[in-house]
Amino acid sequence: MSSNATRLTCFALISSLEVDLRNIILIAPELDSLKWSEALTEKLHSRSNLSEGTKASRERLIDFFDFADAFEVILANGARFGASVINRVKSQAKELGRLIQVRNRVAHSRPMEIDDLAVTLDVCRSFAVGPEWIELAQTIRRLESEPEYVLGLTIQLPSDPVRVTQNNLPIPEFDETGFFGRKKELARIKKALLGPYPVVSVLGDGGIGKTAIALRAAYDLIDDSRADYDAVVWVSAKSTVLTGAEIQTISGAIQSSLGLFESAVNEIGGTSSPENATTELLGYLENFKILLILDNLETVTDQRLRDFLLDLPLGSKVLITSRIGLGIENPVKLGPLDEDDSLRLLRALASIRDVALLRSMGDGGLKNLVARMNGHPLFIRWLVTGVQAGKRPAELVSGNGILLDFCMSNVYDKLDADARQVLGAMQAVRGSRAQGEIAFLCNLGARRVQAALLQLMTTNFVIMKRSVVEDLDGVYEVGDFALQYLAKNHSIDARTRGLFSERSQQLLDLGHQMRADGARNRYYWATIDVRGAHDVPAARFLVEALRALERGNPDEALTACAEAQTLAPTYHEAWRVEGIAHEARHDILSAQQAFEVSFDLAPQSAVAAYHFGTFLQRIGDQTRALQLLQTAAKYDNTARIRHEIATAHFSIGRYLEVVDICSTLLHEARSERHVNVDLLLALRAAVFGAEQAKFDGRLADALVLIEAGYECFRTARIEWLSAAHSDLMVRLRDLAAVIVSLGGGDTYIDSKSTELSSKVIDRLRIVDVALLGRETSVVANFDSDRGFGFISSLPQDRFFHKSDLIDRADWEVVDQNVIVAFDSDDKDGRGPRARRVRMLV
Repeated sequence: MSSNATRLTCFALISSLEVDLRNIILIAPELDSLKWSEALTEKLHSRSNLSEGTKASRERLIDFFDFADAFEVILANGARFGASVINRVKSQAKELGRLIQVRNRVAHSRPMEIDDLAVTLDVCRSFAVGPEWIELAQTIRRLESEPEYVLGLTIQLPSDPVRVTQNNLPIPEFDETGFFGRKKELARIKKALLGPYPVVSVLGDGGIGKTAIALRAAYDLIDDSRADYDAVVWVSAKSTVLTGAEIQTISGAIQSSLGLFESAVNEIGGTSSPENATTELLGYLENFKILLILDNLETVTDQRLRDFLLDLPLGSKVLITSRIGLGIENPVKLGPLDEDDSLRLLRALASIRDVALLRSMGDGGLKNLVARMNGHPLFIRWLVTGVQAGKRPAELVSGNGILLDFCMSNVYDKLDADARQVLGAMQAVRGSRAQGEIAFLCNLGARRVQAALLQLMTTNFVIMKRSVVEDLDGVYEVGDFALQYLAKNHSIDARTRGLFSERSQQLLDLGHQMRADGARNRYYWATIDVRGAHDVPAARFLVEALRALERGNPDEALTACAEAQTLAPTYHEAWRVEGIAHEARHDILSAQQAFEVSFDLAPQSAVAAYHFGTFLQRIGDQTRALQLLQTAAKYDNTARIRHEIATAHFSIGRYLEVVDICSTLLHEARSERHVNVDLLLALRAAVFGAEQAKFDGRLADALVLIEAGYECFRTARIEWLSAAHSDLMVRLRDLAAVIVSLGGGDTYIDSKSTELSSKVIDRLRIVDVALLGRETSVVANFDSDRGFGFISSLPQDRFFHKSDLIDRADWEVVDQNVIVAFDSDDKDGRGPRARRVRMLV
């Protein structure tokens, strides 16, 4: 569920209060002797997700306190805390229950109630008067001077596990005021959805509240154990917006029932094509108990949709909102609000927005107003907006034709320059836009665009909706009535429209370029994963961060990452690049935390999993690296990821898995460079594994590895083989020969090792007959200072000088028992010598 400013403000205050309460407890004398219940300890352990049997310190457990836990501990240990703290806590004890309810709605993404913000503000302001409440006082001051900063927050509060039905429900419009009226209709909808009816519809005029009541019913049902849905899936078919001149189609809107079904499948987690969407969706509805909600369905009422609804399997349900009934459902007709509920809505909005004129108006005047608006919720909301802007109520209801103009013009006059610029951009470039896109179109920094959007949401020009790309993020669009008003009264001129369109095209072009660059080398560390135009504004800062890293300036890179994260807090690449910057500063802990956030934000992104996995490889956590790389392969089973998986297996010692993966890669034969790398890894794994198996006495396992290595060597094109590949095969030849002598009369071991030895020799002869003269053994000893050593050999160890190494860099890693390949030189007068020495293992 996306978050509006009210919810985010409550979160900011509650989380700050909890921080101060935790700090007060942490600095208490003799912390370990504080009294608290065993039940609290068990609850905190559950929140901390520690493995079973692990005992956390009290300092660690306090990190998972909510304010109710803190109140309990402070009151139970009163003598241990100062009088001012105790008095403050006791004075607010009676408000604890109400504040807990607010916290639960914030933490568990449930719709807010009418007085949640007022309750939270009152309680928090009463606390923030002493020196102990540092974080809370700072938050209150920041809210007073910079209220828009909350738009950049992501709600995270310690909470106990609750039964959560998977859902993608959007933020409801009534989140600001609470849900009013419609008790009978709401009860009827829920009863129908809990009963035998497969299809239930909510029918009514536009703006009458169909979407609101459907959302309220859905939120109630996800917490109702009787419903027991596996998932609640919301899909909207809204396809047009009203302007002053015409009805315009929303770009990218669902145009058909097939599009509706495909969108529903995607929301559930499938990847259906349009032609298979109906079948796949029915399959999900048959195998899982799902409540599918189709909003604004009047745009796609074709025969295919009717057939789909008639084929619904038993158990799953469909809830429809529409202006037109289908004739095959159980309909619930929604009419205007009655007088009492209209009055309650009007009073609630006037109170929340502090509209003094309406708050002071008597019952007679308010009743007259709601009667003139015919119980239409949308008109009531705009009336409050107009009075808030300074107009007289009588003027606003004197005629429906001019109601919108009066209301909106006065609101528009209150907007600052940034907010008007944002509106102009959204008029020119229609559709839902992410914060970063708007910042790019208007050339505004993150802070300024946040302030403008908050102002526009407060005045109802702009609404925030759940992003179809990122669950935790929101997108913004201009409301229908606002678009109509703007088109009539503040239409943008052709030149301005052209400038915004040009900026929009630049954004699209830049996105296409970034995606094209990424497609060429998607998993390169300096490639930015751009999913669409909404990512491009933040991605531009990440490009600057990478350039700073190339210049050797990680601090500058971190600054650019912070700006990207402000524009797009849930964009995983902003955190991955931060991880690279921390790694460049050798701050491995911070780097790991940043990579962890990147993966948490995009757990189904192969790119995020791959980069986190390769980072863990670099720091030596091979087991978890393997898990992440296997996750990446699940979403994008490319050769590069599979090669990294093989490398992780090698580090863990799973040599046969390495050879099996590399064998598959070699059969794909992508290029000489890839074959060189994959074959080298396969043969090294075969040698390592066979050596280990021989040492352990597992001769049959050793032969399996030798044969697997041989098959990889045989698969590769001869012209692509390197001397290093061949030397590793020479070692496998020698191992096969040794195993012949170790078979101890075992018929299988004797015959198989002899067969493999012959096969390897024959292949080496084909590659280069000179390879048959190469030998392998281990370094017996060496003198690093004097630059020479001896290789174990019979009847006498062979001398070699570091100048005999094929690769002089190998001298830096030479050690006893390192396996080497070499040419024998028996003509040196000083004794047996090894030439052209190559370190193998």
